[in-house]
Order: sequence, then C-alpha cells, then structure tokens
Amino acid sequence: MRISIITPSYQQAAFLQECLVSVAEQDHDDVEHIVVDGGSTDGSEAIIRSHAHKLAWWCSEPDGGQSDALNKGLAKATGDVFGWINSDDLLLPGALRHVAGIFSAHPEVKVVTGVRLRRSPDGTDEVRPSEDPEDTRAWFIAPRINQQATFMRLSSIRDTGGIDDQLHYVMDLELWWRTLFVHGPAAVHVTQRPLAVFRMHHGSKSTMAQPAFVDETAAILHAACLQVGATHLAATLAMGHSPIAPVRPLPVDASHREVVEVMTLQFLLKWDRGLFTQKQYRMMRQLYQVAQPIAPRLDREHAHFWSELRTALGSAPGWWAYRVRRKWEQLRA
Repeated sequence: MRISIITPSYQQAAFLQECLVSVAEQDHDDVEHIVVDGGSTDGSEAIIRSHAHKLAWWCSEPDGGQSDALNKGLAKATGDVFGWINSDDLLLPGALRHVAGIFSAHPEVKVVTGVRLRRSPDGTDEVRPSEDPEDTRAWFIAPRINQQATFMRLSSIRDTGGIDDQLHYVMDLELWWRTLFVHGPAAVHVTQRPLAVFRMHHGSKSTMAQPAFVDETAAILHAACLQVGATHLAATLAMGHSPIAPVRPLPVDASHREVVEVMTLQFLLKWDRGLFTQKQYRMMRQLYQVAQPIAPRLDREHAHFWSELRTALGSAPGWWAYRVRRKWEQLRA
C-alpha cells in the first residue's frame, strides 16, 4: 500500500530538516513524499534539494497558499492513502506502517485518525486526545481535528473534490466535515497510537492567526445553515462575522438541519460568548432569541456556556449598560 505524504512548506527552514527526516525514516516500505514549497527565501530550497533523492516530487515556486500547495501535491500523488505534514511538524517513528496496517485490514475505512503530540516552544510534548469512538456526534459538533495524525484514502479525497483553495486556515476542518457528511462516521477508524507531532512556535499559523481560523469556520457554517434552511442562524452568524467569505458548500441538505444547527450554536458559544465587542453583543443577543429550541441539544460544556450567556445578557438592558457593569465589576475585583 502506497502512502502519499504531502508537505506544504513556506519559510520554515528552522524545522524543515526534521520534518523531512521524519518521513524519510519511516519503516513502511512504500512512501511517496511530495514537498511543495511556496518560494521560500530562508534557505528552505537548499534543504529540500539536499533531500531530493528521497522525494517523489518537489518544487519551490510562488503559490496561492497552503491549500493551493496541497492541491498541487495531490495532482502529483499516486498513493492509495494521503496525509499531510506541514514543514514545521513531523511524523513519529512507525506511524505509516501502523496506518497502512489499519487500512489494509479494513477496506471499508476511508479515514484513520490517531493521537498527536503538541510540542511547545521549550520542547516539551503534550499528548492531545483523539476523537472519541463512543461519541461520533461530537465528531461533527466538536471535532478535535488532529490533522497531522489523520490519513485518508486518496480516492475519497478526490471523490469529495480535493481541498478548498479558498480556505487558508481551516481546510482540514472542512475536509473532515465533508468526509463525514459523505461517508458517515462508520468510515472513520480511531487509533489511540501517537502518530505525529504538531509544533507550536511563535511563527506558526495556529499561534498568530486565530481570528482568521474563526472567521473561516463561520463562513463554512454560514453556507451550511443556508443549505439546510436555518436562515435565522445564518443571519445571526453574519451579524458578527461579516463579510462572509465565499466557500464551497458542504454536502448537506434539509435532512442535516439538526446537526448543522448544533454545530453552529456550539461554535458561537465557544468563540463569541465573551461579548468583548458591541458586534458580538448584538449577535449573541440575537442568537439567544433564535436558538432557544436548539439549546436543549447542547453538550454539557456548551449548556454551561449557554447559561452564562443568559446571565450576561440579562444583567443589563443594552450594550453600554453591559459595558458599564463589566467595568464596575473589574474595578471591584
């Protein structure tokens, strides 16, 4: 079984060598490694050239970002299974042999996802939880997205349309949702083995661009709400996350309305319940009015967030009264 690993790369020379070695030293006997560099000027090209004899294909040229680089790599990939490892991340020893064994033993499986380690700037590793096999509903409404430790059959990726090159931050989340809606949770195999390292550092996208991650997720959910007929939630999302960027639609329809509603409500409670801006305050007041029928379907954590929101909104009649009360509480603390 051939496994195609694509590494999108840009200005990560400090970590690139370790990434390339982690793939080259896998003990699976059929690995196709493709590196797509966006024209780095930090010495990355020289590092890639020094490993060219171990790569199936590589380039170093300007591109449209990470999603564009991944699609460029997918166009060259010939494997049965696909995974991507960013140039500042790495695979753990034996990961691909383990993944290939699962796919070979379970031909019905489209996705294998496992555990990843999160490496802090000081070099310490933290084990991050994988998806819970006993709670597949959470895979839709609160997915963990261990991207570095997730692998998919290449045929499934192509069947679902590849990677959305309009997305620059949450393309992995969109691909996860798309695959679940097309194939269902039964197509996903969860392994508890650590497979990869996700590195946190001061220059990483996850560290620097959290608002962009949130806004892109809002755009995906906005489109899904419109598709399933939850126009009240789509309008609420647009109040706080405009302008809504264009994204390709998820494969959902009216039959998916219940899960899309909960996905959207939990997203807003996770990211906007703090009411830090007037825009958030107005959006969440509107949400409280339109989402009452959805609230009983929240998980325990987000039901608590809903209760906190009810208390916050009920504490003052409007934005300015709310801000005065918050300021007064901060002064007294």
